[in-house]
Amino acid sequence: MKKFLSLVLALVMTMSLVTVSAGAKDFTDSTKIQYAEAVDVMSAVKVIDGYAEGDFRPSTTLTRGAAAKIICNLILGPTTASALVADAAPYKDVPTNHTFAGYIAYCQKEGIISGYADGTFRPANSLTGYAFMKMLLGALGYDSSIEGYTGANWQVSVIKQASGIGLDDGNDEFVGSQAVTRQEAALYAFNMLQATMVEYDKKDTIVVGDITINTTSTRKDVENNTNTDGNIDGERNGDGLMQFGEKYFKDLEKEDATDIFGHPSSKWVYDGDDVGTYANEADATYVVEDDDMDVGQVVTSSSYMNYSSSEAKDAKYFLNGDDNEVKSSELVAVGDIVEAYENDNGDVETVVVSRYTVAKIDKVDTDVSTAESRNGASEVLTLTDLDGDNSNDYYDKTLRGYASSYDEGTVLAVAFRDGKFGDEVLASYEAEAVTGEVTAFREDETVTMDGTKYEFARNENGTAGFVDGITSNFDFDKEYTIY
Repeated sequence: MKKFLSLVLALVMTMSLVTVSAGAKDFTDSTKIQYAEAVDVMSAVKVIDGYAEGDFRPSTTLTRGAAAKIICNLILGPTTASALVADAAPYKDVPTNHTFAGYIAYCQKEGIISGYADGTFRPANSLTGYAFMKMLLGALGYDSSIEGYTGANWQVSVIKQASGIGLDDGNDEFVGSQAVTRQEAALYAFNMLQATMVEYDKKDTIVVGDITINTTSTRKDVENNTNTDGNIDGERNGDGLMQFGEKYFKDLEKEDATDIFGHPSSKWVYDGDDVGTYANEADATYVVEDDDMDVGQVVTSSSYMNYSSSEAKDAKYFLNGDDNEVKSSELVAVGDIVEAYENDNGDVETVVVSRYTVAKIDKVDTDVSTAESRNGASEVLTLTDLDGDNSNDYYDKTLRGYASSYDEGTVLAVAFRDGKFGDEVLASYEAEAVTGEVTAFREDETVTMDGTKYEFARNENGTAGFVDGITSNFDFDKEYTIY
């Protein structure tokens, strides 16, 4: 979720704030997960799971032994993989009773992993991005000796192939020499689900008289003529090729969808249960900085998205809700996120405007109705605007973005359906708060606090300008909080 880190949403007198985490899904540290779609899907299929404490620990580095377990879970499924045993120690530092012995032995036998020259595997060590990519390529069917994944420059061959088939998609800061984190491993494994498997023609040696001819083994994509074709690649009738997920996760399906904001999205379903719906990456994104603009101008102006009128003529526009279609003449506000999605011809097909405002948790009540309790709700949270004039109640299961317990007084950035306070919450997260003495401000433009200048977006009710009463009674000697 994008946050307006450089935008001031409100200026109010200092209040007591409690730092809490807010997120979705099952993990208590979900707000720290950058690759939510990948983590959710890989967790749903039980390839990579969280810890008993309820967290995922996305930044924890992956060990070589845990990497072998992931590969086995991918190929064999977690139930079969958990039954693996090692009849003999695969490496001298991996005895048969080692936690990962069965996984390591299987990967060694399949030629997916290799140890060190001294006969060790070092299962507790971290592994680099290059090393994990090499393992994933091996699981896809790529042959290390044929593809050049050995020798002094093996990393070059690995990343060229891995990047070419999209295994690093979604991580624009991939550094192959760095240790892989748990959430990066989930991302690369998730990308692997959508990658096409490969196989090789049989390699033969032909002898004609005194001449020996070694035929070159040719790599080719694996064909898919089963009813799973199209489950993963998003093609309605399939592409005729076998994606990894189509072979090994037949109950996992990817569908084209629209999320609650109106973003073109991917919906994942596993064994009949919804995993989640995740917005696709936009082709162009702009955070509004100027007043008195309409969304059509943002899309077609050469200073912003710079689409031509003909490219944008058939676009549909949505503002905070897939059922709130607006005209291109709809005015946008400072801080609005505008995202454009193109069709295959490069024309703009969908434009989504996301508008956030701030709201304070005024009350947390554990007196939940029986019906909502059955739906999994445990708390009722009353949201108000910062001056307390408006309020509405939400169950923790309907306050999207909620993951763990919020306290009274916590200030959230909230996207309401239709952009109107009190309607359905589309998304929320804890607003970043900065407290200090204001050293300078220009009404409706900027505020400077402790030497940092922030652009002013809007106050808590969505209108331009500072919160009512602050401008006329402003006191440089007092402490304020901005969000």
